[in-house]
Amino acid sequence: MLSAQGTTDLAHIALSLIYPALIFVSITQLHLADLRANVALPLLAMVIAMTGLGLGLIAVRWLGRIPPATSRAFLFHCLINNYSFLPLPLVLFRYGNKGVGLLVFSSVGFELLLWSLGVMLFTRTERNRDRLKSLFSPPLITLVVSLALVVIRDSFAWPTPPEGLQLAARTFHTGLSTLGAATIAFSMLVAGSRFAMLKFETMLGWRVWFVSVIRLLAVPLIVIPLLTLLPLDPIARGILCIIAVMPSAMVSALFSERYGGDTDFIAGGLLLTHLWALLTVPLLLAWAL
Repeated sequence: MLSAQGTTDLAHIALSLIYPALIFVSITQLHLADLRANVALPLLAMVIAMTGLGLGLIAVRWLGRIPPATSRAFLFHCLINNYSFLPLPLVLFRYGNKGVGLLVFSSVGFELLLWSLGVMLFTRTERNRDRLKSLFSPPLITLVVSLALVVIRDSFAWPTPPEGLQLAARTFHTGLSTLGAATIAFSMLVAGSRFAMLKFETMLGWRVWFVSVIRLLAVPLIVIPLLTLLPLDPIARGILCIIAVMPSAMVSALFSERYGGDTDFIAGGLLLTHLWALLTVPLLLAWAL
C-alpha cells in the first residue's frame, strides 16, 4: 500500500514530528540527580558508537570501487545501532524501571552522534553551509530543549502551579507520549516497505555481510571486555553491554529515505543484522552478563 514516494513522506513525518515527541517525553522523565550520577553513560554510549565508526573507516578501504552513497550507508551501519527500541524490553525485564530510565539517558550520547555525524553521512549536499543547516533538525533541537528543561526544572524551587495548569500539562504530556509511542511502528513501516522492494541479491552481497560482522561481532568483542575494566554500577554496565550487541538501527531506514542514500544497502543491512541477532544477541549476553 506504500509507494516509494509515500515511504519518503512517512519518513519525513516520523523524523519531523513523531520521533521528537518520543525524545521529549523520555528525557523529561529524568531528574537532574539522575543526569549527574550517571554522566558516564552517554559518554560510554558514544564510545560504543565511535568504536563501530572506527572499524568502519578501516574496513571501508577494502570495499572496492563503490558509489559514495553506499560507503556512507556502510559507515552509518557501523556508527549507529539499535540503542533504544530493541534494548528496551531486555532492560525492563532485567533491571526494571530504573534500568529503563538509565537506558533513556544513555541514548543521549547516540542522539548527539545521530543528529551530527549521522546527518552529515547522509546529507546529499557537499556544501559545508548546507551540512550545518541539516544539523538543526527537529529531533536534535528537541533533545537540547528537553535537557535544558530538566536542568531548569530541578535547579530551582518553583511554586506549585494552579490545578488547571497542572491538568493542562498532564494532558499535553499524555498526548506527546501517545504520539511518540508510534515511532517504532513508523520505523518498521518504512523499513518493511523498503524490505518489500529489496532485491534479494542485495542481502547476499558480501559487503552487507561484512558490515553485519562488524556490527554484531567485532564491536561487542571489543567493547564488552573494556566495560568490565571500568568502575561502573552493575546496572549501568549491563545496559551498555545490551546496547553494544544490538543490530543496526531501524532509524537508518528513515534517514536514508529522508536525506538520500543507498536505501537498498541500508535495507539489506537491517534485514541481515536483525536475522543474525536472533543468534548472536543471546550468546553474547550470556557471556557478558
